Amino acid sequence: MMQAAEEACAQLEDELLFCEDCRLYFRDSCPTHGAPTFILDTPVPENVPSRALLSLPEGLVVKERPQGGFGVWCTIPVIPRGCIFGPYEGDVIMDRSDCTVYSWAVRENGSYFYIDASDDSKSSWMRYVACASTEEEHNLTVFQYRGKIYYRASQVIPTGTELLVWIGEEYARTLGLKLGEHFKYEFGEKELLMKLFQDLQLKPVDSISNHVSSQSQYMCNDMVTPVMQAHRTSYPLNNIGHTSSVFPLLEGTQNLVSLGRAQSRYWTFFGFQGDAYGRIIDKTKIICKLCGVRLSYSGNTTNLRQHLIYKHRRQYNDLVGTQGAVVDPHKSIESVSPCELASRAIVAPTVGRTTRAVADFIVRDLMPLEIIEGEGFIQMLAILDPNYKLPAISFLAHTILQEMYIQVKVKVVELVKNLQECSISLDFWKHSGALSYLTLTIHYVDEGFESRNIMLSSRAVAEDLSEGNLTSVLLDAAEEWGIRDNTFYAVGLNSSSVKVATSNVGWRPLPCVGQVLRGCIETVLQHHTIQSTLDRFRKLTAFVCSSPTQIEEMSTHGPVLKVHLKMFLRDGTKWYSIYTLLQSIVDHSNYFKNLTETIRESDIVLQQDDWSVLQDVVDILKPLAIATSTFTKDQFAGLSLVKPVITSLLYKHLAPNEWDSDFCKTIKKAIHEDLSFKYADHDVNQVLNLACALDPRFRGLDFLSQPDRVETLHLLKLEASNLAKLQTPEHTCVTPEPLNAKPPIKKVKQDSGIEFLLGDLCSVRNSSVSTVNQQAEQEISSFQTSEASSLCQDPLQWWKMHHTQYPLLARAARKLLAIPATSVPTNWLFTDAGLAVYRKRSALTAENVDLLVFLNGNRLML
Repeated sequence: MMQAAEEACAQLEDELLFCEDCRLYFRDSCPTHGAPTFILDTPVPENVPSRALLSLPEGLVVKERPQGGFGVWCTIPVIPRGCIFGPYEGDVIMDRSDCTVYSWAVRENGSYFYIDASDDSKSSWMRYVACASTEEEHNLTVFQYRGKIYYRASQVIPTGTELLVWIGEEYARTLGLKLGEHFKYEFGEKELLMKLFQDLQLKPVDSISNHVSSQSQYMCNDMVTPVMQAHRTSYPLNNIGHTSSVFPLLEGTQNLVSLGRAQSRYWTFFGFQGDAYGRIIDKTKIICKLCGVRLSYSGNTTNLRQHLIYKHRRQYNDLVGTQGAVVDPHKSIESVSPCELASRAIVAPTVGRTTRAVADFIVRDLMPLEIIEGEGFIQMLAILDPNYKLPAISFLAHTILQEMYIQVKVKVVELVKNLQECSISLDFWKHSGALSYLTLTIHYVDEGFESRNIMLSSRAVAEDLSEGNLTSVLLDAAEEWGIRDNTFYAVGLNSSSVKVATSNVGWRPLPCVGQVLRGCIETVLQHHTIQSTLDRFRKLTAFVCSSPTQIEEMSTHGPVLKVHLKMFLRDGTKWYSIYTLLQSIVDHSNYFKNLTETIRESDIVLQQDDWSVLQDVVDILKPLAIATSTFTKDQFAGLSLVKPVITSLLYKHLAPNEWDSDFCKTIKKAIHEDLSFKYADHDVNQVLNLACALDPRFRGLDFLSQPDRVETLHLLKLEASNLAKLQTPEHTCVTPEPLNAKPPIKKVKQDSGIEFLLGDLCSVRNSSVSTVNQQAEQEISSFQTSEASSLCQDPLQWWKMHHTQYPLLARAARKLLAIPATSVPTNWLFTDAGLAVYRKRSALTAENVDLLVFLNGNRLML
């Protein structure tokens, strides 16, 4: 049990940081100096040539060292002490024989793995930082934090100085290396540490705790009082009431002076330096009797307790165990569980209401963290709460928001783990320059038949969206969230690379109907005749809006026209709003025709042919505009709407008529070809048809041909049967009684003699026991022949009321009706809301994109 407790303590220390000024460990933020500053790498996508060099932060440069190889130098005036670089990036390797001089070992749950930065296309600039040859020349210290490797500036680094990392006691203790009682915890050249790595995997996991020295000395020679010797002696602690307890104290500590009024048990190990008369010389510095370190003292025992927890864990456990304040006095420390021990040792700092409100504001409005440094924001907070002090951006990002992220991610992982079927949507968006991101969102229908959407990670992707890069990104995300096996469909861009990548992961690709409709409308607007007509009308609109007389006259036709003309000038021809603008223009055609009679400039005058073109465009765009508005009813419209809408566009609203003009027929033909091509894939049509077959509004499948209808019902039977076979026994549904079912025919009792003679040769089948396939057929037949629902009814609400009547089909409905028709919320596609969201995302710094987009997308879980 003690070994388990030691391992729990090691895991706890993995969550702690170290203050170079206080010489104390802390969680998230130093009580005296605040949160540390993390120097972030320049964001560069993975697998980019020379990624390590490109990731170099501003103020650093890589160049050749006089002794050979490369190193990193500081080019800014100064790097403050305590700044943290990292994390160290590279390939994860498990075999110690694969380690190189670019490898660091990481301890996790009692075992080890290695981060190797040999490949400069996967690593960061930290691979070029050289190791110090001696303790005196180092200015960086390596340490492990939250399962990753970082470098911390152990002293001020002026400009022109090479960064040199040092492996000291902190990292050695993290790895559990036993280097001898009097071994100084420092290493020079990296090759020396490489030899120590060879011992890590050879140790049994359960013996790791034995390699942690319980009496490791705090090696800060300038902080050790001169009267104290390097060796230790056993000193009986009779003053705490347990004469049997023996703690190793430094010789000479009996001369230290304690406070006369001190009552805390922590004073057992601390005292002040006194003069010959026993008077305290300096009450601001207190000395540890175990290691001789001087600590700041401000009138309370906080620093004393922290020092014992992080530097003398065993003595602390024995102390609080014998006192009974933290551990029951009748229970030994070995009998305390590791989790209980860890939870008692550290209490997470509380976040004030105002600080939490600031964090919520950033998350909900998707604001860059730099906004809190704005003059207006600071002034507003000063008015609302004059005594409030804003936290540093680094503390907000790496402590508060990171804690919020972890809390939500734990909920999401637990939820996703229990999903049996879900779908995923792929949102590709451009951040800045050549940096693009892929944001993943999963979709499912819960047991209450409510549609749910959960945003997962946002990952940087190459701008060209190559199949290999995209496949790698999707596989990593699927592994991280555990969604590869329970995800069946992926909705995204209708590009070949996206189709291949999603298929490689095992997901069936489906096109985003919003992107398809956008392509159709842009096909109309890109026609040269329409473009020239719109250009002339734009000039006419500019003329009208620049003349006070015309503006006054235009106002007599109502305010709507004025608003639409200003939108036309400001926004141009946005595909999702152009129909409304053109319809308004055509409705007021008489006003514009009368106006053109007074204008002499021929290039801004619209002729009758131009008005005919505009009327044709309005007639063509009308069904497309209605289609887009149909999908905006829900946040994510269901896939079952796609096939009926596309079919009605192809064969009714956009089908050529005998009264169409030649121009109109040409445009309709182009749209027809585009739509037919986008939905020509047979597999895609099968999924669309299945979704329609489970939608009570379209259950009759009247818009399908007879062969397609037969195929769809057959596939539906297979889908429902397969899902039923995968279902656990406790969820197996009883066959429902079909609607309008006739009373069962009474079975004629067989002659007992026949049964006696032939019963063993011919198995007697009970016709009342239906197989899963038969049950599926019965449910489909009953569902198909029942009355269709209203087109305005929500299909999931219908299933919520009828799922017990069709248990097998209900399971299939939860799977197929969860598939979204679009890759992003529909209002992002068909309104200006999407522009606002992507504008906010692009304003985020690259290192905070995943964090803030995730929290914003799942803000209801906070």
